[in-house]
Formats: sequence, structure tokens, C-alpha cells
Amino acid sequence: MAGNYKNTLNLPKTEFPMKGNLTVMEPRILKLWEDIALNDRLSRNEGNRKSFILHDGPPYANGDIHVGHTLNKVLKDI
Repeated sequence: MAGNYKNTLNLPKTEFPMKGNLTVMEPRILKLWEDIALNDRLSRNEGNRKSFILHDGPPYANGDIHVGHTLNKVLKDI
């Protein structure tokens, strides 16, 4: 059993694959979003909502602040 740890783990049984296979899945997902005009639908639903501005510290070394930074900050605060 040397090196065969898979059977020693209590992993959930799921219907989705464990491998993301992004090089295949991303084009499919982008095509689906294009087919259903997702960006147009989101823009229409936006209406006249006010912008949400997250005030955060100095600029990040890896570029502008994005939703990933927001999620990280919120999770750390919780």
C-alpha cells in the first residue's frame, strides 16, 4: 500500500469531475454565456444602482484591486 493514500481519505462522492480541465471547459462556458447573451442580461438588470466602492489600502503589487481581494478581506474579517 506504499503511496496509495486515496483509499485512506474520507472524500465525498460527487457527480462532477475532480479535474477542472480548464482548457476544454472554459471555451464551452464562454460559448454558453455568449449564446444566452449573459453580459447583455446583466447590464439590463443593473439599472440605476449606485456603484459599490471598496476602500482599501495601497495598490497591490499584482495589479488593481479586484473581487478576489474583496473576498479575501471579507473572509479574514469574519
